[in-house]
Amino acid sequence: MDPPPVLSSAFPLPPMSYIELFSNDNISQNNKILQPPPPIDGPYDLFGLFVNGIDHSEPIIRPLAAQQIQRVYTRPDDYKGELKKLCFAILTNYLDLLQIVSRSTLTPSTDSGNITLREQKLNEIELLFINIHHLINELRPHQARETLRVILEEQKQQREKTSEKLYSFLNRIVDVLNSAVYSLNDLVPKTSN
Repeated sequence: MDPPPVLSSAFPLPPMSYIELFSNDNISQNNKILQPPPPIDGPYDLFGLFVNGIDHSEPIIRPLAAQQIQRVYTRPDDYKGELKKLCFAILTNYLDLLQIVSRSTLTPSTDSGNITLREQKLNEIELLFINIHHLINELRPHQARETLRVILEEQKQQREKTSEKLYSFLNRIVDVLNSAVYSLNDLVPKTSN
């Protein structure tokens, strides 16, 4: 006969000292409950990288000019059209890069003296990708609002369905009670005065 299987968990059990802190008495008295550490202000080390901290005075999505990056799209309000243009520009630059690589990798650029034509095309493609990435990041707040709107609409529909079910159950209960009252009235003998 096989031994019973040993149950195991992917995570270790929590330390008993933490479990004991969250007893019903401690929670009701709000004693000895560990508070989360305060947010870190200033520079800190994150996964081996040095981070200067979050500057709340700056916008979350910084403009390309503030990052010393050239903006190649013309109309920032037409996201769909500009993304299509940038994708088409990446495709044409990629085809140009293939043509350059098929001929020679060391062709000097006419614009810049010390970089090759291949490196220039790679830099142009990188700039286009950065601009696409920036446009997509500018759409994130709109996406978040739309997602929240859809979630709230679904919750509203769910609540309406629940209330409709509740009213239908209430109507059924009232009908059952009325029929019970009528049947009781029929069973009660009538007394004549």
